[in-house]
Amino acid sequence: SLKTHRKYLDNFAKNETIVPLDGVGGTFTLVKARVHRSGVGFPTWLFQHQVETEGFAKLAKANGYGVFGLPYYYVRH
Repeated sequence: SLKTHRKYLDNFAKNETIVPLDGVGGTFTLVKARVHRSGVGFPTWLFQHQVETEGFAKLAKANGYGVFGLPYYYVRH
């Protein structure tokens, strides 16, 4: 089997930990308005070999923004 060495947010302590991420999913994403106002959006074109939500994370990081996960923040979907 192929090991990906992925770490899931469930593996982190459920306290006030903030975890840096390489990508995001689209179920629930909090984005500060200034990020969108600066032109960062969810690309429908390839950006660093990613599109849509994964591309958004790459595009945000390329524009100097951070992408973080909140393992203590529960979203019922």
